[in-house]
Amino acid sequence: MKLGYIGLPDGHRTQDIRFKMQEQLIFADRLGFTSAYFPKIDPHQFVATQGAQTNNIKITLDASAFALSGPSALESAVREIDDQLDGRLNLGVAICGPNASPQCKAAAQTFETLFSYDRPADPVFASSRFPMKSPCPDIVGLPTSGLWAEAKVAAARGYCPMTPSWLPDNEVARIWPAIVAGATSALRRAQPSQWQVNRVVVVHENAQTVHNYLHSSHSPIRRHFTYLAQRGLIDADVDAHLKRVVIAGSAQKVAEEILAFREVVGEFGTLNIIDPVGNDANLMRKTMVQLAEKVLPMVTKSTVSHFKNLEKT
Repeated sequence: MKLGYIGLPDGHRTQDIRFKMQEQLIFADRLGFTSAYFPKIDPHQFVATQGAQTNNIKITLDASAFALSGPSALESAVREIDDQLDGRLNLGVAICGPNASPQCKAAAQTFETLFSYDRPADPVFASSRFPMKSPCPDIVGLPTSGLWAEAKVAAARGYCPMTPSWLPDNEVARIWPAIVAGATSALRRAQPSQWQVNRVVVVHENAQTVHNYLHSSHSPIRRHFTYLAQRGLIDADVDAHLKRVVIAGSAQKVAEEILAFREVVGEFGTLNIIDPVGNDANLMRKTMVQLAEKVLPMVTKSTVSHFKNLEKT
């Protein structure tokens, strides 16, 4: 399992926001996080804020934020940004479900045309059999509703499926079989290492501090999930939902919850932690440090021990 970071935007494009974004990226890279996703950020503005301080972390930017029409212009812009990021660009593409809008389907067609050797026969592009052209950035299939059908479509296209933070464990468990089915339909083999799972994670030794941070009236995490409830993506009882999907507590407790989560949902490649708008910067930094230096080693050690025990049986 690897660690990723998702910094949710607040809709502003001020210099302070860009500087904060750069700080977050540098910090994540130094801790060994392997990926970072910044939704709805203009790619050219993003590159302009980045120096040479990051060397390894893959950066996902929304393809729709390139604001270009036509495969040719899009390809040129993607290649340009990827070159400036030293080949570390991933593209985030929203997945079209069965009832997707014409705009979503048109975007899917653009990407299949651009990044496939040949046009697939299926006009909905749900079972493309064509590998992407090389060189090509990895494409992350961004969820819109979080339904398993989206993951199936993403895997069929050869995208790296991403599972949203608001799905309960039992719903996340339905995603991997859908990924396998989608990949199989396109004569591909599903790779757990490509599956990205999103979760809100808070690491703090004081249980009361964690509870207050999640459930107080001014909690940025609670505000984020309230917004999801308003969109109809989760039920109206936000506090009950937080208890089901947020991984929080001491480093030991968080490691145990991640292991229990993985026991339910199966193997996945990257655990992306969500940084909501207005989040406590110090607490987020502490969480990231604890995850990288304490939680991940505990999870890895437990996993190795588990497989060794299986080998003895």
